[in-house]
Amino acid sequence: MKMWYEKEGRDEDVVLSTKACIVRNVKGYNFPSKMDDKDASSLLKKVDSVIDRNVFSGGMATDIINSGDAVTLMKAQISGRDGSLLFAPDRKAIYYTEDYGLSIAVGNSEHITVKAQAPGHDIGIYRPAEKAAVELEKKLDIAYSEKYGFLTSSVKLTGTGLKILYTVAIPAIAKTEGGIAALRQRVGQYEWTIYPFAEQGELNESGVYIIASVSTLGVSEEEILARGEMLIEDVIKAERACREQLATKKKTQMQDLYGRAYGLMRFASLMSRREALDSICWLRLYRDYDDSCEFDCKWKMLNMITQEVCWEQQRRGEINTQTAQKQRAERIKKILKGDD
Repeated sequence: MKMWYEKEGRDEDVVLSTKACIVRNVKGYNFPSKMDDKDASSLLKKVDSVIDRNVFSGGMATDIINSGDAVTLMKAQISGRDGSLLFAPDRKAIYYTEDYGLSIAVGNSEHITVKAQAPGHDIGIYRPAEKAAVELEKKLDIAYSEKYGFLTSSVKLTGTGLKILYTVAIPAIAKTEGGIAALRQRVGQYEWTIYPFAEQGELNESGVYIIASVSTLGVSEEEILARGEMLIEDVIKAERACREQLATKKKTQMQDLYGRAYGLMRFASLMSRREALDSICWLRLYRDYDDSCEFDCKWKMLNMITQEVCWEQQRRGEINTQTAQKQRAERIKKILKGDD
């Protein structure tokens, strides 16, 4: 079965993925940061006993690491780009579906985190996350207040415990003077936030951003979803308009950069992460305006390459060694040739 991010999605020229995260805590336990080893073990056993094994695989994080699935979980965007969910593995557990699109993490910043992910623009991914959370609520004594809603260690999550995140590729807005500042102001009007995929390093200039809901206290799930949908439609419209402006006003320059980027990605034997990220940006900017029919560059391919480059796992200091550059170039060529 294909991983969730290998499938096609709606508005995938701009929206790489939609994620719904729902957090819950179990009564009678301190939050994970204050929990001792005995209670941590007790919580893991309690949650494990109610997991539907017809739906979910996985279990203790220590077993997952020993089985070699840790890299897969990071690539599937379950354990975090730095594998943070696998730190202190004896106090954590992870459960996931066959395509890794739905997961349950235990013992992270909250007792339970349910995450559902889908490629492209798909707010409907909230439904499987909600269903999984409700099933757990039926079987566990969840911390809930009639006044405040679901209780969490983070005030921003108290209430519904829901967070929606859109991962977007917006190189045209990023390359437009004042574009990100204007978008940040627009996002704030919806009471959401926007931040780069990575705050520093090469990935900071990838043109990939996260747009996320901010708080849930006093706001219903329906309001969060509705605001998110209005906001992402604005972002999609703005990015496409900026791409069109660049493509029409700087046509010759854009054609040249597009062709050079494709040639590098299709034929290079070595490729740094910086080169890969720059090439992806130029391909995104001009892909819908290329009428030469000389390049086979589908959106699904571009998104898979973005996934490979942004989520590739390398030890510190090895990201741009000759071996890493060779492996990166080979993976990208394989995708562009349609072998994946």
